[in-house]
Amino acid sequence: MDQAVIIDDDEDYRALLVRKLNRIYPNLVIDDIDPQLSPLPDKDYPWDQVDFIILDYQLGIDITGLDWFKQFKPEEMPATMLLTAKGSEEIAVKAIKLGIDDYIVKEHFDNQTLMDSINECVYAKKRERAKLKNLTTQSVVFNKSNFVHRLRLITDEKSSNNHLLVLNPESYQRIGKEKGIVAQDNYINHVSNRIYQYLTAHHVDCNIFIYKEEYIAVIIKSDSYKEYLDEIYRKLEEDKFSSGLREYSCACSIGLISPRNFEPGEFKSNDFELLSTAQVLCNSAKHDKKRRICSYGDIRINDDVTDDDLQDDQAQYSLDVEKAIEDGRVSANYQPWIYISTDETINLKDIHDVRIEIIDTSGDKIPQRDLIRLLDNAFAKRIVDRWVLRHSVSQLISVSEQSGKRNKIKLAVRITLSSLSDPDFLPWLEKLLDNDDLPKGGMLVEVESSHFLRDPEIFRSLIHGIGNKHDIKFILSGIIRIDTYYDIRSMQQFNYVKLNVKDLIYGFPRRPLNDLINTIRDDKTKIIAINVDNAETLTLATEFDIDYVEGYLVGRPYIDVIADSDGDLYCVI
Repeated sequence: MDQAVIIDDDEDYRALLVRKLNRIYPNLVIDDIDPQLSPLPDKDYPWDQVDFIILDYQLGIDITGLDWFKQFKPEEMPATMLLTAKGSEEIAVKAIKLGIDDYIVKEHFDNQTLMDSINECVYAKKRERAKLKNLTTQSVVFNKSNFVHRLRLITDEKSSNNHLLVLNPESYQRIGKEKGIVAQDNYINHVSNRIYQYLTAHHVDCNIFIYKEEYIAVIIKSDSYKEYLDEIYRKLEEDKFSSGLREYSCACSIGLISPRNFEPGEFKSNDFELLSTAQVLCNSAKHDKKRRICSYGDIRINDDVTDDDLQDDQAQYSLDVEKAIEDGRVSANYQPWIYISTDETINLKDIHDVRIEIIDTSGDKIPQRDLIRLLDNAFAKRIVDRWVLRHSVSQLISVSEQSGKRNKIKLAVRITLSSLSDPDFLPWLEKLLDNDDLPKGGMLVEVESSHFLRDPEIFRSLIHGIGNKHDIKFILSGIIRIDTYYDIRSMQQFNYVKLNVKDLIYGFPRRPLNDLINTIRDDKTKIIAINVDNAETLTLATEFDIDYVEGYLVGRPYIDVIADSDGDLYCVI
């Protein structure tokens, strides 16, 4: 004990307390204050240097000791003991409620009682402050805005030595099925606290953020991050989480992005892109039985992954689309086709491309381009294809029932080679389409040219079997070489062809392009120009007498499609 304050209007009693305290704590510095002669200490008093206060209730002035104490925050004050008269239990109760640490009845205490009270209160206050300091530090570590600020430093300041980890505790899904959502949250909090405890014990500067409910995103600032990374993995592998009578493993798969492993400009200053990429690396580690830590640089994530790379359901990366669908976080928007042809004989229909969106757990939409990047294995693509088809059939039936008119709307959907490679897919699709309420001719199916060339027979079975039966029209897309259309044309002709208008401007020589468009016209195939986003692209589409255009310049995506009571279609943005 170093310093104490006594506040009492009884001079003799103050002197008695000073003598007792000096016997117990010989080196204690005591400031004894008579409230009738001196101003009472206020918030500017150096309370951080004081170990304890002994405070009388009756101060001999117009306020009591409790009135004086109310001006302070109890957690910021030293251990405080209130002196009360005999039979003042009601005052003692009020004192404890206000944050006084203990009370002493004046007439009934000796040296041992006084020492026990002081020691207990002082050490309890120190423990409380240490805990509060730890909680304050922890609240900074787990603060989302602090995390986002540090996240941006990874791309903005490569010299900052900040490294991003995304961890996925392996028992999360199992706990959800067996114990429910509350247990899942407790599990994630348990694992994240273990990570926090380990890093702070080693004095590692860190920030932690619970990402998409089941992932733990951690940023550490360290030169030797790999040492801590291996140790975190080992510690979690040894740790267990108890829920009821069951124990669950805390082992995690880990994705790592270090600024040392990517080039300047490779990532935009985009919080989601960096986090989602680390999540994909984490999922890659989860599916790799040989290693559970995957670093950016060991496996590159790009948009050039071929379908051959994606055939295995245990492919490099994955997105938990199933969970998003179960949680109702999947929706569709609609990119309209705008009819611009001068051919007045065409029976105009409202046509929309169906585009999937996933709403992440924070309520933000994952843009289409990012979603495509995250659909990184055949299994995920099959799930999305089936969701889009089910949704489109439901929407077509709904619009038909509302309008009372059939063929008022067409929805264009895409089926990937991953789905068609599944032997169960075509029977499933046949059953889905075999619905008397589904209007004929309401669905268009888009086929990627590279997929068709890879396995033409499987697409032809779709076109000539299910397509003919249910009056489905087919769209050919992805033509990046003029010869591609002629190669496919020899095997199968389509109802529509999509041409990227930027390829028309920059990719194809003018004469072969004219010949291509004339051939498509001769085949009685309609042409859709896509990616129309400025006046130049729209002018070119008009110049070639293209039937439809699609792009943000001519039509924003819609969130929902509704038919009014007259059967006319309108969309809600």
